[in-house]
Amino acid sequence: MTTSTNPQDSRRLPLRRPPYDDATRKTIENTAFRGLSPLNLRLSMAHHPLLASRFQAIAHAVLFEAEVALRPKEIAIIRTTARAGAEYPWGMHVEIYGERCNLDRAMADELAEAADWQALSDPRWTDEDRLMVRLADELHERANVSDETWSELNAKWPQNQVIELVFACGVYRLASYYTNTTAVPLEDGQAHFPEGHRKG
Repeated sequence: MTTSTNPQDSRRLPLRRPPYDDATRKTIENTAFRGLSPLNLRLSMAHHPLLASRFQAIAHAVLFEAEVALRPKEIAIIRTTARAGAEYPWGMHVEIYGERCNLDRAMADELAEAADWQALSDPRWTDEDRLMVRLADELHERANVSDETWSELNAKWPQNQVIELVFACGVYRLASYYTNTTAVPLEDGQAHFPEGHRKG
């Protein structure tokens, strides 16, 4: 196994260090982000370049090619990763996308801490926002949604965008599994869970 003395390294799966073959280098350098970027995730997944490239492709489709609007998608992702106790993807999405979709830190923290959609107390939450929390929670708890939730989703978004929202939750559930299990170290500059929130 590759070893590292990086003080920010994982306590489980060390970040991949040089030398890199061409396939590994490609997965590490493959990013659409400018500024804060999930480098530690790429360095961790570089231990398996094939799966890394496939994961990057589906995550890219969800983040950059989906037709559904940014705010509902990000609420679904942020709630999914919070429920999974996955601070790495939660904090990256809060930091990178929160301001872009009018989610300030208090709202992001409430997405992490609220018991359910009915417990969201900020008056700025819309019915659509609450539906995204319901979607994420039901998928987290049952790997399914109720008929009522399904009907409401399809009343608000076209079918392809409902599929995109389900995929957003699923892809970031996988990201939560991976970052929790391999203990991917947090990036400098990313947001942190509210004090006391379960960390994986």
